[in-house]
Amino acid sequence: MRFTPSIIGCCVAWSLTAQSDVERLVSLKSNGNWVSLEQLARAMAAREGAPTDDVYTAEYHWAFARSGKGDPAGAMEHGQRALLLAREMKDTVRILNSMYQLVKFNVEARHYAEADKLRYEHLSLATLFGKDAKQLALAHNAVGSMHSREEHHDSAEYHYRAGLRALGDADEPLVRQALIGNLAGTLGETGRHEEAIALHREALALMDSTDLPNRAWSLRTLAQSLIHAGRFKEAITLMNEGDSLNNLGERALDLAIDYAELRADALDSIGDIAGAYAMVKRARDLQDTLFERSLDEQYLELEKKFETQLKEEDIQRLDAEARESAERLRVRNVQLYGSIGLAVLALAAALLIWRNLRQKRRHATVLEGLNAELKNQKERIEEINRLLQLKVLRAQINPHFIYNCLHAIGNLVRKGDTVGAAGYLDGFARLLRMVLDHSVKDRVPLSKEMDFLRQYLKLEALRFDGDLSYEVAADEDLLDEDPPVPALIAQPFAENAIWHGLASKVGEKRLTVRFTELDDRVICVIEDNGIGRGAAPKRSHDDGSPSMGVQLTGERLQLLNYQLAGAGRVVYTDLEEAGIATGTRVEVMLG
Repeated sequence: MRFTPSIIGCCVAWSLTAQSDVERLVSLKSNGNWVSLEQLARAMAAREGAPTDDVYTAEYHWAFARSGKGDPAGAMEHGQRALLLAREMKDTVRILNSMYQLVKFNVEARHYAEADKLRYEHLSLATLFGKDAKQLALAHNAVGSMHSREEHHDSAEYHYRAGLRALGDADEPLVRQALIGNLAGTLGETGRHEEAIALHREALALMDSTDLPNRAWSLRTLAQSLIHAGRFKEAITLMNEGDSLNNLGERALDLAIDYAELRADALDSIGDIAGAYAMVKRARDLQDTLFERSLDEQYLELEKKFETQLKEEDIQRLDAEARESAERLRVRNVQLYGSIGLAVLALAAALLIWRNLRQKRRHATVLEGLNAELKNQKERIEEINRLLQLKVLRAQINPHFIYNCLHAIGNLVRKGDTVGAAGYLDGFARLLRMVLDHSVKDRVPLSKEMDFLRQYLKLEALRFDGDLSYEVAADEDLLDEDPPVPALIAQPFAENAIWHGLASKVGEKRLTVRFTELDDRVICVIEDNGIGRGAAPKRSHDDGSPSMGVQLTGERLQLLNYQLAGAGRVVYTDLEEAGIATGTRVEVMLG
């Protein structure tokens, strides 16, 4: 085939342009400019006559752009296209790259089964290929991470060490650092803390000194290993350094919370109760900040999901369409009356009347549709307002509950009961994490709610020096089904029973919480042998007392009635024997 000079010139120009675009793609990805990266990748993929390898490059980087913008589904879609193109080209290196990135995208989207399948395919292909040490090391690291997630520590250790052997002397510091760090974590989980500490230090030495966020996270894992090894003072020194790096870098709230909780454990272990208490308070403050940020993110998500904010131009458009339809209807009426007056033939007049009636029905239908659309928007906005009220009420319950726990810890510290304070601190740190997890969810499994109640009652029992006995149980059918229930509903009633019914009682104090099923609805029964509601001391709602929590919970239950079709009913029963109060029973219908 003979090429003319113009055709050859076009081919050369395409080659130069494509090469320039590929370099720009790499530059944009390294700088994290996801918007420009996606625009350029989209243009390259859609360009007519583009070579297959350039289309592959566009799809490959487009997948990174979608991942960087928080769209795991879009990242997987373009990653799969890139993998298909790589297989079409029979380019093993590109196939391995695409498979490894698809593993990451599936993990981000929580598609763990698909990710695990790809991990094994990636490892098999990398082993057969045998020419790319980096990809073989990455494949072993990915499979090791899967075994680590499943707590198969021996298998995880094997693959991490196999990855390091495959890497050999290759100049891949990031891959080597990841393998060493993961191996150190696995050894720490199996109790080999000294080996883990040495490996953490080796990984830290490979890290870029200017990469403050990664150094802060690495110091945190090293400090945790030192704590497990009983080297608390070294751990505290490293945690102070890591916290400072975090403040200089990204200021990640979850990392700051981890540092506060780990320092509280270390200070408690060396006998510094006051320092540990200060760290617990710091963790509480950071968790409140994280919780508020989570509420803001949920609010934005609700806005996007239900489209509660009607744009001004949309409202004007609907109004203009309604006015235009009304005006057209008025004009048709004028035409009708004029036609009737001027009509000579009855048939012509009948045709005009029939035409006008048809137009009238058509415009009436349009007006009805517009009115229905406006009504639907109003109902959706009202639904969002009820959901947001529910979020705000749940957000108010947590600070009052945390205040009561901190007040109890403070009493133990002031009494000089260091052992009790230390135990309370350990339990309270775990409880804070459970409260944070529950408070951002509308519903949680019944087993999780029962675990939370047991942890809370365990802490309350510490304040009563063994005088308080408690039980949290459920019917066997419910335990098997593990249905979802509203989060943090039962705790305020249990707290109210302790503070109002049992705190003033002399002698044995007993509290039971039981979940039963009636007519396919979950019922929570809280029963105590306290002094009864009539003799209970009255408390103000301004100081964050448990009665405030019960009031807020009652408001939450009223809001739940809109969605749960009758749930949220609370029944109080005063227990008596021979006219003497013997306790209180509360039944809460959870839906």
